[in-house]
Amino acid sequence: MGRFLKSGISGILLMGFLCAAAGAAETGWQRLPPQTLARMIAEGKRPLLVDTMSEIECRDHSIAGSLCIPIEEFEERIGEMAPDRDRMLVLYCESETSRRSREAAGMAARQGYQAVRLLEGGMPAWKIAGYQTVSVERIPRRAVPSLKPLALRKRMAEKQGALLVDIRSEKEFRKERIEGAVNLPMYQLHRRWRELPLDRPLILVDNRGFRSPLASSYLIARGYTVERLFGGMASWKAMTAKEKARNKRP
Repeated sequence: MGRFLKSGISGILLMGFLCAAAGAAETGWQRLPPQTLARMIAEGKRPLLVDTMSEIECRDHSIAGSLCIPIEEFEERIGEMAPDRDRMLVLYCESETSRRSREAAGMAARQGYQAVRLLEGGMPAWKIAGYQTVSVERIPRRAVPSLKPLALRKRMAEKQGALLVDIRSEKEFRKERIEGAVNLPMYQLHRRWRELPLDRPLILVDNRGFRSPLASSYLIARGYTVERLFGGMASWKAMTAKEKARNKRP
């Protein structure tokens, strides 16, 4: 019995090792702790840092020496901006979960970059560890009024003239959106903000409510009247899901 148990455990461990190895080979990138990156920089080993957020976010604050390539443009621009595929590439974004930079890491690996690294914990971990960031154009933060989903629905129903602006990517907007919204992705906002009407109040919608405060402050500094959806599209979806569940009850 003991022999069979040991054999079973050995098999499970071996399977786990093989799965991990297969996963590593498939993704083609590794995680890099902030402390290791800081030590590399201090020792003069300069990997190529790439911030995968929007131009506005990159200019507001980033790690010194970083390129800015928004995730929406990463696949088409990385080859031109980083032609040396043997140089270490360190990708990061503004999220602890590193969703955007993880996606970019996969793209880089598929394009043949040999040393792709993901900054573990993203920019939040870099800051928590006490390392500095730089600002090319720091955006003054403004107090931005927030609307909860029910209040937004009421506002839109009353047709008071506000323009609902969804700053998520085109792909996310096509998948699901609030009726009446227009799409101006945040990675394009620094180029296209003049397309927005100055004579109408704007209500910004992002994914989860984390990016709209900065985008709102950016637009307010340019003369716009701006509000934002509290909790972003996630809060809107939660509201509609609750309503559907309530309507199904007998």
